[in-house]
Amino acid sequence: MSLFDTVDFNRRLFFPRRDAGPPPRGAVDSFVEVPGARLHLRVHGPAGSRVVVLLFHGNGEVVADYDEIAPLFAATGAALAVVDYRGYGLSTGEPTLRTVIEDAMLVVAAMGDRPLIVMGRSLGSAAAAALYRAPSPTTIGFIWESGLVDLDALLARRGFGAEMRPSDEERRDFDPVPKLRAGSLPLLVVHGEHDDLIAPSEGRAAFEAAGAAMREWVCVPNHGHNDLTSSPVYWQAIRAFVQERLGMHP
Repeated sequence: MSLFDTVDFNRRLFFPRRDAGPPPRGAVDSFVEVPGARLHLRVHGPAGSRVVVLLFHGNGEVVADYDEIAPLFAATGAALAVVDYRGYGLSTGEPTLRTVIEDAMLVVAAMGDRPLIVMGRSLGSAAAAALYRAPSPTTIGFIWESGLVDLDALLARRGFGAEMRPSDEERRDFDPVPKLRAGSLPLLVVHGEHDDLIAPSEGRAAFEAAGAAMREWVCVPNHGHNDLTSSPVYWQAIRAFVQERLGMHP
């Protein structure tokens, strides 16, 4: 069994939080069926948006954490859809890194034929990397926020010693770097200058690894891991990226 499939690793990795609150006005809740579980999906309007940002959120977060800033995504020209991992929010099941990756494909399929910009924040970058390597026909771009690329650093952050190095097979399944190299869709990488959870160097490494000819690196000054949405630089970058994708896909 892979270390990344063990109960010990996944208990150290995930911080699930339950939330049964109703959707705010203008948002619609639904569920995506995945093997052995169902995932809570919340979609915020406006209904006429030509593109949806599909967000795989950070660890310890739930869909409701994005209710207040959904209008800021709308201001960029995009609707916002946020999905909870297994065991988070109203989603059933137990989270593992493998199911985060594998479930992502089913979530994209459930979005129908609306153009998507896939966004992975922090832990959610694991889902985004898998989708970047094998994007759906409806996906027109990716946003990589405060994401991770270093499996050894991830293990160290979760308390595993240096002797617990990923095998070649584990790197094939879980390492984001080869997945980023294999992709080609436009990519925006955003990271906080003072991120002390996932180093900015990991964001830069994601940018450099990506196979896209159209990619952008934005290091948000004077911000860390969990406060990027308070920066005008962040929203300027998101808006510009969304508008560029809309311009390419009328």
